[in-house]
Amino acid sequence: MKNITVKRYTQLGNTALYDAVLEHLNPNNSFAGKQMNVNSMPYANVKYAIRLLPKINNWDGVYQLFEICYEVTEKQFWKARITDYFSARKFILNSLAQVVQNENRALSSQSTDNHLWKMAGAEKLAPYNDTLPLVQLGKLLGQYPFDLGRKPYGEIFSLLAQTKLQNEVEADYQKLSRP
Repeated sequence: MKNITVKRYTQLGNTALYDAVLEHLNPNNSFAGKQMNVNSMPYANVKYAIRLLPKINNWDGVYQLFEICYEVTEKQFWKARITDYFSARKFILNSLAQVVQNENRALSSQSTDNHLWKMAGAEKLAPYNDTLPLVQLGKLLGQYPFDLGRKPYGEIFSLLAQTKLQNEVEADYQKLSRP
């Protein structure tokens, strides 16, 4: 088995031999001489990559994901070694799964009014799940939400977590201060 390019791998009729071995490579944050850092990627790019993952069904989609995460050109992508691709792909999947897990843990809430929120039509907001937090931050900070989407993911996530915690503390304080 040779360490062929991604382009050559896609041209193989049967990739079973490569797949059997390469699926077991450890994650590695290196592809075409570049590295990805989720916290410094633009917030909008991270959210787009997460939404893109379940929709990838061909190599164009795979390239698009690598372009977002590793900022590689099409030429760099196709010339990369297949071992680098499999390791980097595993790193991307692990990193984005960790982002989703961190967001669920830090930004979810167990509101007693959750059923009221759903009755009010919360499901109508689902298509805007990625931008609504930016709208809220924009209101709070007096900035255009889509400008915030270009800021590093780590900064935006930190602000969202802080804002959520502050809102919870203020709501609890209001409940305690009522006679």
